[in-house]
Amino acid sequence: MNQQLQDFYSHLNESVVTTNDFEEGTKYRKREKVDQFAYCGLNPIYRHYLSFDLDIRGSAFRYDDVALPPPTIITVNPVNTHCHYLYQLKTPVAYHANSRIKPQRMYEAIQHAMTSSLKADTAFTHTLTKNPLHPKWWVITNPAIYDLSDFLEYKGVERSRTIDALPDDVTAVVRGRNDQLFHTLRLWGYRSVHRFSSEEGWHQEMQVKAEEINDGFEDPLPYKEVRHTAKTTAKWIWRHRHTLSSRKRVLEFTTETAQERMSQGAAYTNAARSAKAIQTLQLAADALRHSGKPMTPLSLQVASGLNIKTIRKYLSQIH
Repeated sequence: MNQQLQDFYSHLNESVVTTNDFEEGTKYRKREKVDQFAYCGLNPIYRHYLSFDLDIRGSAFRYDDVALPPPTIITVNPVNTHCHYLYQLKTPVAYHANSRIKPQRMYEAIQHAMTSSLKADTAFTHTLTKNPLHPKWWVITNPAIYDLSDFLEYKGVERSRTIDALPDDVTAVVRGRNDQLFHTLRLWGYRSVHRFSSEEGWHQEMQVKAEEINDGFEDPLPYKEVRHTAKTTAKWIWRHRHTLSSRKRVLEFTTETAQERMSQGAAYTNAARSAKAIQTLQLAADALRHSGKPMTPLSLQVASGLNIKTIRKYLSQIH
Protein backbone atom coordinates (compact mmCIF):
# COMPACT_ATOMS: atom_id res chain seq x y z
CA MET A 1 0.00 0.00 0.00
CA ASN A 2 1.52 3.33 -1.03
CA GLN A 3 1.49 6.51 1.08
CA GLN A 4 -1.63 7.97 -0.54
CA LEU A 5 -3.69 4.84 0.19
CA GLN A 6 -2.20 4.56 3.68
CA ASP A 7 -3.27 8.16 4.39
CA PHE A 8 -6.76 7.37 3.11
CA TYR A 9 -7.03 4.36 5.42
CA SER A 10 -5.71 6.36 8.39
CA HIS A 11 -8.24 9.17 7.94
CA LEU A 12 -11.24 6.81 8.26
CA ASN A 13 -13.17 6.56 11.50
CA GLU A 14 -12.80 3.39 13.58
CA SER A 15 -16.36 2.57 12.49
CA VAL A 16 -16.96 3.16 8.78
CA VAL A 17 -20.14 3.18 6.68
CA THR A 18 -19.69 0.48 4.02
CA THR A 19 -21.54 -1.48 1.35
CA ASN A 20 -20.98 -3.60 -1.72
CA ASP A 21 -24.48 -3.02 -3.10
CA PHE A 22 -26.68 0.00 -2.38
CA GLU A 23 -29.75 -2.16 -2.94
CA GLU A 24 -28.80 -3.98 0.26
CA GLY A 25 -28.24 -0.73 2.19
CA THR A 26 -25.20 0.43 4.15
CA LYS A 27 -23.81 -0.71 7.48
CA TYR A 28 -21.18 0.49 9.94
CA ARG A 29 -18.21 -1.89 10.13
CA LYS A 30 -14.77 -1.86 11.73
CA ARG A 31 -12.12 0.02 9.81
CA GLU A 32 -9.98 -3.14 9.66
CA LYS A 33 -12.59 -4.68 7.34
CA VAL A 34 -13.00 -1.70 5.01
CA ASP A 35 -11.00 -3.27 2.16
CA GLN A 36 -13.76 -5.91 1.81
CA PHE A 37 -16.30 -3.32 0.61
CA ALA A 38 -16.53 -1.41 -2.67
CA TYR A 39 -17.93 1.76 -1.11
CA CYS A 40 -17.04 3.42 2.17
CA GLY A 41 -17.80 6.61 4.05
CA LEU A 42 -15.38 9.50 4.23
CA ASN A 43 -14.69 10.99 7.66
CA PRO A 44 -17.62 13.44 8.11
CA ILE A 45 -16.24 15.30 11.14
CA TYR A 46 -12.70 15.97 9.90
CA ARG A 47 -12.84 16.37 6.13
CA HIS A 48 -9.43 15.40 4.79
CA TYR A 49 -10.53 15.34 1.14
CA LEU A 50 -12.32 17.34 -1.51
CA SER A 51 -14.37 14.68 -3.29
CA PHE A 52 -16.02 14.53 -6.72
CA ASP A 53 -18.15 12.03 -8.64
CA LEU A 54 -17.56 12.11 -12.41
CA ASP A 55 -20.31 10.18 -14.19
CA ILE A 56 -18.45 10.64 -17.47
CA ARG A 57 -16.77 7.92 -19.52
CA GLY A 58 -12.98 8.16 -19.66
CA SER A 59 -12.85 10.91 -17.02
CA ALA A 60 -9.71 9.76 -15.16
CA PHE A 61 -7.68 12.66 -16.56
CA ARG A 62 -10.45 15.20 -17.01
CA TYR A 63 -8.81 17.43 -14.40
CA ASP A 64 -6.02 18.08 -16.91
CA ASP A 65 -8.50 19.02 -19.64
CA VAL A 66 -9.99 21.76 -17.45
CA ALA A 67 -6.62 22.95 -16.07
CA LEU A 68 -7.07 21.73 -12.49
CA PRO A 69 -4.36 20.05 -10.39
CA PRO A 70 -4.11 16.24 -10.20
CA PRO A 71 -6.23 14.45 -7.58
CA THR A 72 -4.42 12.56 -4.86
CA ILE A 73 -6.54 9.47 -5.60
CA ILE A 74 -8.53 8.62 -8.73
CA THR A 75 -10.80 5.59 -8.35
CA VAL A 76 -12.02 4.26 -11.70
CA ASN A 77 -14.90 1.89 -12.44
CA PRO A 78 -13.37 -0.50 -15.03
CA VAL A 79 -16.80 -1.29 -16.50
CA ASN A 80 -17.88 2.22 -17.52
CA THR A 81 -14.68 4.23 -16.72
CA HIS A 82 -16.58 6.66 -14.48
CA CYS A 83 -14.44 8.04 -11.64
CA HIS A 84 -14.29 9.43 -8.15
CA TYR A 85 -11.64 12.07 -7.40
CA LEU A 86 -10.14 12.67 -3.94
CA TYR A 87 -7.93 15.69 -3.26
CA GLN A 88 -6.11 15.30 0.05
CA LEU A 89 -5.82 18.36 2.32
CA LYS A 90 -2.80 19.08 4.53
CA THR A 91 -5.15 20.39 7.21
CA PRO A 92 -8.58 18.76 7.47
CA VAL A 93 -11.62 21.01 7.78
CA ALA A 94 -13.48 20.38 11.04
CA TYR A 95 -17.27 19.95 11.19
CA HIS A 96 -18.02 19.57 14.89
CA ALA A 97 -19.94 21.72 17.36
CA ASN A 98 -17.02 24.04 18.11
CA SER A 99 -15.48 24.25 14.63
CA ARG A 100 -14.96 27.52 12.78
CA ILE A 101 -17.39 28.52 10.02
CA LYS A 102 -14.91 30.40 7.82
CA PRO A 103 -12.80 27.34 6.78
CA GLN A 104 -16.02 25.39 6.18
CA ARG A 105 -17.35 28.07 3.84
CA MET A 106 -14.07 28.21 1.95
CA TYR A 107 -14.00 24.40 1.65
CA GLU A 108 -17.58 24.31 0.36
CA ALA A 109 -17.03 27.19 -2.08
CA ILE A 110 -13.99 25.47 -3.58
CA GLN A 111 -15.77 22.12 -3.80
CA HIS A 112 -18.74 23.78 -5.50
CA ALA A 113 -16.54 25.63 -8.03
CA MET A 114 -14.48 22.55 -8.86
CA THR A 115 -17.65 20.48 -9.28
CA SER A 116 -18.73 23.01 -11.90
CA SER A 117 -15.33 23.03 -13.66
CA LEU A 118 -15.15 19.24 -13.79
CA LYS A 119 -18.84 18.88 -14.71
CA ALA A 120 -19.05 16.44 -11.79
CA ASP A 121 -22.33 15.18 -10.33
CA THR A 122 -23.96 18.08 -8.46
CA ALA A 123 -26.19 15.64 -6.51
CA PHE A 124 -23.14 13.85 -5.04
CA THR A 125 -23.32 14.17 -1.24
CA HIS A 126 -19.57 13.73 -0.60
CA THR A 127 -20.25 11.18 2.14
CA LEU A 128 -19.62 7.82 0.41
CA THR A 129 -16.90 7.17 -2.14
CA LYS A 130 -15.66 4.34 -4.31
CA ASN A 131 -13.25 2.68 -1.89
CA PRO A 132 -9.74 2.86 -3.38
CA LEU A 133 -8.67 0.00 -1.07
CA HIS A 134 -11.08 -2.44 -2.76
CA PRO A 135 -9.89 -4.58 -5.71
CA LYS A 136 -13.06 -3.89 -7.73
CA TRP A 137 -11.69 -0.53 -8.90
CA TRP A 138 -8.72 0.66 -10.89
CA VAL A 139 -6.81 3.15 -8.75
CA ILE A 140 -4.43 5.93 -9.80
CA THR A 141 -2.53 7.87 -7.13
CA ASN A 142 -0.49 11.06 -7.26
CA PRO A 143 1.91 12.28 -4.54
CA ALA A 144 -0.10 15.48 -4.17
CA ILE A 145 -1.45 17.07 -0.99
CA TYR A 146 -2.95 20.55 -0.86
CA ASP A 147 -3.78 23.60 1.22
CA LEU A 148 -7.25 24.96 0.53
CA SER A 149 -5.69 28.22 -0.64
CA ASP A 150 -3.78 26.34 -3.37
CA PHE A 151 -7.02 25.87 -5.33
CA LEU A 152 -7.73 29.60 -5.47
CA GLU A 153 -4.94 29.94 -8.03
CA TYR A 154 -6.93 28.04 -10.63
CA LYS A 155 -9.34 29.62 -13.09
CA GLY A 156 -12.99 29.24 -12.14
CA VAL A 157 -12.25 28.59 -8.46
CA GLU A 158 -13.29 31.67 -6.52
CA ARG A 159 -13.99 32.50 -2.91
CA SER A 160 -17.67 33.29 -3.42
CA ARG A 161 -20.56 31.93 -5.43
CA THR A 162 -24.27 32.44 -5.94
CA ILE A 163 -27.00 30.19 -4.62
CA ASP A 164 -28.91 27.74 -6.77
CA ALA A 165 -32.06 29.21 -8.28
CA LEU A 166 -35.39 27.60 -7.50
CA PRO A 167 -36.67 25.42 -10.37
CA ASP A 168 -39.10 27.16 -12.73
CA ASP A 169 -41.85 24.62 -12.09
CA VAL A 170 -41.91 25.19 -8.33
CA THR A 171 -44.70 27.54 -7.23
CA ALA A 172 -43.34 28.85 -3.94
CA VAL A 173 -43.81 32.31 -2.51
CA VAL A 174 -40.38 33.71 -1.63
CA ARG A 175 -40.52 36.78 0.60
CA GLY A 176 -36.87 37.06 1.53
CA ARG A 177 -33.71 35.22 2.48
CA ASN A 178 -35.41 32.95 5.02
CA ASP A 179 -37.93 31.73 2.44
CA GLN A 180 -35.20 31.35 -0.19
CA LEU A 181 -33.11 29.29 2.23
CA PHE A 182 -36.02 27.08 3.24
CA HIS A 183 -37.34 26.34 -0.25
CA THR A 184 -33.91 25.75 -1.78
CA LEU A 185 -32.91 23.50 1.13
CA ARG A 186 -36.09 21.40 1.16
CA LEU A 187 -36.05 20.82 -2.60
CA TRP A 188 -32.45 19.65 -2.38
CA GLY A 189 -33.39 17.49 0.59
CA TYR A 190 -36.23 15.69 -1.20
CA ARG A 191 -33.75 14.48 -3.84
CA SER A 192 -30.91 13.64 -1.47
CA VAL A 193 -32.37 12.06 1.69
CA HIS A 194 -32.51 8.56 0.14
CA ARG A 195 -28.72 8.46 0.01
CA PHE A 196 -28.43 8.41 3.81
CA SER A 197 -28.74 5.44 6.13
CA SER A 198 -28.40 7.32 9.44
CA GLU A 199 -30.36 10.30 10.72
CA GLU A 200 -27.23 11.75 12.30
CA GLY A 201 -25.38 11.85 9.00
CA TRP A 202 -28.46 13.32 7.30
CA HIS A 203 -28.71 16.16 9.84
CA GLN A 204 -25.00 16.95 9.45
CA GLU A 205 -25.31 17.13 5.66
CA MET A 206 -28.42 19.33 5.84
CA GLN A 207 -26.54 21.72 8.11
CA VAL A 208 -23.67 21.86 5.63
CA LYS A 209 -26.04 22.46 2.71
CA ALA A 210 -27.94 25.19 4.57
CA GLU A 211 -24.70 27.04 5.32
CA GLU A 212 -23.66 26.64 1.68
CA ILE A 213 -26.93 28.22 0.50
CA ASN A 214 -26.66 31.00 3.07
CA ASP A 215 -23.09 31.68 1.99
CA GLY A 216 -24.43 32.59 -1.45
CA PHE A 217 -26.54 35.47 -0.12
CA GLU A 218 -25.10 38.96 -0.45
CA ASP A 219 -26.16 39.54 3.16
CA PRO A 220 -26.06 36.10 4.88
CA LEU A 221 -28.49 35.20 7.64
CA PRO A 222 -27.25 34.78 11.24
CA TYR A 223 -25.88 31.34 12.02
CA LYS A 224 -28.63 30.56 14.57
CA GLU A 225 -31.37 31.13 11.98
CA VAL A 226 -29.60 28.91 9.45
CA ARG A 227 -29.07 26.17 12.03
CA HIS A 228 -32.74 26.28 13.10
CA THR A 229 -33.99 26.08 9.50
CA ALA A 230 -31.64 23.18 8.74
CA LYS A 231 -32.68 21.29 11.89
CA THR A 232 -36.44 21.60 11.43
CA THR A 233 -36.33 20.90 7.69
CA ALA A 234 -34.06 17.87 8.19
CA LYS A 235 -36.40 16.45 10.84
CA TRP A 236 -39.49 16.77 8.62
CA ILE A 237 -37.84 15.27 5.55
CA TRP A 238 -36.32 12.38 7.52
CA ARG A 239 -39.69 11.58 9.09
CA HIS A 240 -41.37 11.53 5.65
CA ARG A 241 -38.45 10.16 3.61
CA HIS A 242 -40.24 6.94 2.66
CA THR A 243 -43.06 8.87 0.98
CA LEU A 244 -40.72 11.17 -0.94
CA SER A 245 -39.16 10.47 -4.30
CA SER A 246 -36.43 12.32 -6.17
CA ARG A 247 -39.11 14.25 -8.04
CA LYS A 248 -39.57 17.93 -7.09
CA ARG A 249 -42.32 18.36 -4.51
CA VAL A 250 -44.00 21.19 -2.68
CA LEU A 251 -45.47 20.69 0.80
CA GLU A 252 -49.23 20.70 0.37
CA PHE A 253 -52.42 19.07 1.68
CA THR A 254 -53.66 16.05 -0.24
CA THR A 255 -56.59 13.65 -0.27
CA GLU A 256 -54.25 10.65 -0.46
CA THR A 257 -53.98 8.46 2.61
CA ALA A 258 -50.61 7.86 4.21
CA GLN A 259 -50.75 4.24 3.02
CA GLU A 260 -51.37 5.35 -0.57
CA ARG A 261 -48.46 7.78 -0.47
CA MET A 262 -46.18 5.12 1.00
CA SER A 263 -47.21 2.63 -1.71
CA GLN A 264 -46.51 5.15 -4.45
CA GLY A 265 -43.15 6.04 -2.93
CA ALA A 266 -42.20 2.38 -2.65
CA ALA A 267 -43.24 1.69 -6.25
CA TYR A 268 -41.18 4.62 -7.53
CA THR A 269 -38.13 3.59 -5.50
CA ASN A 270 -38.35 -0.04 -6.65
CA ALA A 271 -38.67 1.01 -10.29
CA ALA A 272 -35.63 3.29 -9.98
CA ARG A 273 -33.57 0.53 -8.34
CA SER A 274 -34.56 -1.98 -11.02
CA ALA A 275 -33.63 0.41 -13.82
CA LYS A 276 -30.26 1.11 -12.22
CA ALA A 277 -29.52 -2.61 -11.72
CA ILE A 278 -30.44 -3.43 -15.34
CA GLN A 279 -28.26 -0.58 -16.62
CA THR A 280 -25.30 -1.78 -14.51
CA LEU A 281 -25.75 -5.36 -15.72
CA GLN A 282 -26.00 -4.27 -19.35
CA LEU A 283 -22.75 -2.31 -19.07
CA ALA A 284 -21.05 -5.31 -17.47
CA ALA A 285 -22.36 -7.63 -20.21
CA ASP A 286 -21.13 -5.27 -22.93
CA ALA A 287 -17.70 -5.11 -21.30
CA LEU A 288 -17.48 -8.91 -21.09
CA ARG A 289 -18.42 -9.33 -24.76
CA HIS A 290 -15.89 -6.68 -25.76
CA SER A 291 -13.13 -8.50 -23.88
CA GLY A 292 -14.13 -11.89 -25.33
CA LYS A 293 -15.02 -13.37 -21.94
CA PRO A 294 -18.06 -15.63 -21.46
CA MET A 295 -21.16 -14.04 -19.96
CA THR A 296 -22.25 -16.15 -17.00
CA PRO A 297 -23.95 -15.16 -13.74
CA LEU A 298 -20.59 -15.47 -11.97
CA SER A 299 -18.68 -13.33 -14.50
CA LEU A 300 -21.48 -10.73 -14.40
CA GLN A 301 -21.26 -10.68 -10.61
CA VAL A 302 -17.53 -9.99 -10.75
CA ALA A 303 -17.87 -7.34 -13.49
CA SER A 304 -20.88 -5.51 -12.06
CA GLY A 305 -20.41 -5.86 -8.30
CA LEU A 306 -24.10 -6.77 -7.89
CA ASN A 307 -25.18 -9.72 -5.79
CA ILE A 308 -26.07 -12.99 -7.46
CA LYS A 309 -29.79 -12.74 -6.58
CA THR A 310 -30.05 -9.40 -8.38
CA ILE A 311 -28.24 -10.81 -11.42
CA ARG A 312 -30.55 -13.83 -11.68
CA LYS A 313 -33.59 -11.59 -11.26
CA TYR A 314 -32.72 -9.34 -14.23
CA LEU A 315 -30.59 -11.62 -16.41
CA SER A 316 -33.44 -12.24 -18.87
CA GLN A 317 -33.62 -8.52 -19.61
CA ILE A 318 -29.98 -8.25 -20.66
CA HIS A 319 -29.27 -8.40 -24.39
